[in-house]
Amino acid sequence: YSINIENKVRCKMEKEQNGALKFLGIVMIIFGIAYAILGTLTITGNITGIFPGHENHEIINIILSYIISILAISGGVTTFTKKYALTKNIALSLALLGLISLIYIKVSQNIFNNFDCIAIVLGAGIYYLAVVAEKELKKIEAIKAKAKEKKKAKRKENPKSKTKKTSK
Repeated sequence: YSINIENKVRCKMEKEQNGALKFLGIVMIIFGIAYAILGTLTITGNITGIFPGHENHEIINIILSYIISILAISGGVTTFTKKYALTKNIALSLALLGLISLIYIKVSQNIFNNFDCIAIVLGAGIYYLAVVAEKELKKIEAIKAKAKEKKKAKRKENPKSKTKKTSK
C-alpha cells in the first residue's frame, strides 16, 4: 500500500513540477525576442524613446542588451529540459547582466530602463524555480530508488521456484 502512495506522489510531482518554470521560460523567450527586435529598430532609427543607449549608439549598452536578449532566449529554451544546473546558471547570468546594464544606464544617462529591470526579475524568478525543481527532482529520484530497493527486497524474500515438478 505504501508503494502505491509513493507512486501516486511521484507521478503528481512529475506532472506539476515544471509548470511555473515552463511558463516563465515562455515569457523569457518572448521577452528576449522582443528585446532584440526593439533594440534593432531603435538602432536603425525606426522607433525612438524606448532604449536611450541605443539611440546614442553606445556600444557597451548595445552589447549588453543583445547579450541579455540571447541569454533570455537560451534560458527560456533550457527551462523545457531537465538540466536545472544550466538553467540556474543562465538565469543568474541574465539577472546579473540586467543589473549591470541597469546600473550602467543609470550612471551614464541618469535614466531607468524597464527592460533591464524585467530581465532581473525574470532571471531571479527562473533561478528560484530551477532550484526548487532541482530539489523536487532529487526527491523523485530518492522515491524511485526507495521503491526499487523495496522491490528487490521483496523478490529476495519470495523467490519463485524455477524448477518444474515432474509427476510419475
